[in-house]
Amino acid sequence: NKEDKSSYFDLHDDSLITHGIPSNFPTNKEGLKKYYTELWQAFPDADFEFEHIIVEGNEAACMFSMTGTQRAEFLGVLPSDKHIKVDGMIFFRFKDSKIIERWELIDILSAAKQLGVRQQLSAIKNAVLEYGEVKGNKQLGEKISGLFNKHLSTK
Repeated sequence: NKEDKSSYFDLHDDSLITHGIPSNFPTNKEGLKKYYTELWQAFPDADFEFEHIIVEGNEAACMFSMTGTQRAEFLGVLPSDKHIKVDGMIFFRFKDSKIIERWELIDILSAAKQLGVRQQLSAIKNAVLEYGEVKGNKQLGEKISGLFNKHLSTK
């Protein structure tokens, strides 16, 4: 898709607050623009399918799937030329006709596995397990290990 996607950002108010995009991006409209611009550059054929859209009052929620082929670096992951499918959910809050707040939940572990970044996943797992809150909670540590191990398996 070489089309101009900048009109997507017109749906968002200038006071936008974002949650769930990587922490190296600001949590405002400019951060959202930078994140999606990098995403669209890395996955020029990105296609989003939205389903299970629920609207109630000034809020909306939807599940989505993004498919695309990684052609450029994204979030430190070198181009892989791999086609991936990533699922997620987005929650929106509106004021008038503009989005003023959004939360994104993305299955980043699945994306990392599909892109073949096993070493990075393993390093993330080890770093998370070193957090004091995790070290002090055996049950939480086991759950986190299980989640990462599921995505690090070679099956």
